[in-house]
Amino acid sequence: MLAPNLTFCGDKVVTSGFWRRLVPVLFLLLVAVSVPSAAYAEEKNEPDDPLVKFLRQYVEQAGLPGAVIGIGYGDGQMRFAATGYASVNPDTGMTRERQFYIGSLTKMMTAVVVLQLASEKRIDLSDPIAKWLPAEFRDKIANANVATVRDLLRNSSGIPDYLDGEFFFELVGRDPQHGWRNRELLPLIAGREAHFKPGTQYKPSNSNYILLGVLIEQVEGDHIEAVFNRRIFEPAEMRNTSFGRYPRPDDLARGFDDANGDGKLEDVTDFDVGDQLSDGGVISTAEDLLKFGRALFADGILLGANALERATTDTLFAGEGSYGYGMMIGKTDWGPVWGHDGVYFGYSAEFSWFPKQDVAIVFLSNGRALNEVLPVTGLLLSGLFGKAQ
Repeated sequence: MLAPNLTFCGDKVVTSGFWRRLVPVLFLLLVAVSVPSAAYAEEKNEPDDPLVKFLRQYVEQAGLPGAVIGIGYGDGQMRFAATGYASVNPDTGMTRERQFYIGSLTKMMTAVVVLQLASEKRIDLSDPIAKWLPAEFRDKIANANVATVRDLLRNSSGIPDYLDGEFFFELVGRDPQHGWRNRELLPLIAGREAHFKPGTQYKPSNSNYILLGVLIEQVEGDHIEAVFNRRIFEPAEMRNTSFGRYPRPDDLARGFDDANGDGKLEDVTDFDVGDQLSDGGVISTAEDLLKFGRALFADGILLGANALERATTDTLFAGEGSYGYGMMIGKTDWGPVWGHDGVYFGYSAEFSWFPKQDVAIVFLSNGRALNEVLPVTGLLLSGLFGKAQ
């Protein structure tokens, strides 16, 4: 039961062990830019707003540089709060318009495109993923000939995670601005042993969504960003959403992390750990993610009712909830919740949709908490929805 602190246990672009493994690789390449200990700037709009006050206190307690919260309501209204810093040296206050890497929230979008292709009869969810891979990798990736598209969507393929081990992080350290593509990671997935028989259990693996990205690009005959643009970003009117790129967009909040373990935050924005990858390379704003939630869950713009029902009911038990097609399916004391969390080097994110209340909550930060704190979304529920039922 995901109540009341709403702990999503879904997969992340960068797992908890990522930070420990990446530190020695990147330490010598980092130029430290310490964030002031009082990491919150004066908000330009309504500094006495209770939501702003809450966010300011949360950011200070967590040791984050800055953050934005967005809440979208069933009548189309949106509410925002922003606090902290979007950059330092020079110091720039955070605003709601800032972009952030959203990490594994990207997986929700990848799953949407796969379901769109299935609805168009261009793929079948029962297809083995090997059908859509380059011939030279079909027999080299464990379970590829038996794990179906559905298995990958539910993180039940048994295919090992390309982030396990040191090799990818060493590559990032050698070439921090490489611009990785989905197909380039196939050699990192190949040659590893399967974890289990497909469909028998849930285990997060970023490789699942890299392989689904390869499928999308193969079927569409186009790069992943172009596909997302026409299938998600444009229909949902997400005008400030894209995949990562160089040079970094002016509106992107600088990302910070304690990369060298000294208890201080460093600017790590310019390290590419997956800008063009379908498991976590999207950058977006709180407003655009609220638009995504409505387009997907409320307005039927991105998926039909049957596809959405399947995505949220064909699930596997995943600890404190279940995992459907690219999203966690959980419960709170206020009813069901669908969503995902995400981490990218220097960024963290939460997205939650409450179907009973017709409300979406988005939290975006340009850092990873230095201190242990509960997820933001769970802390907001009693204030938003009243006394738990």
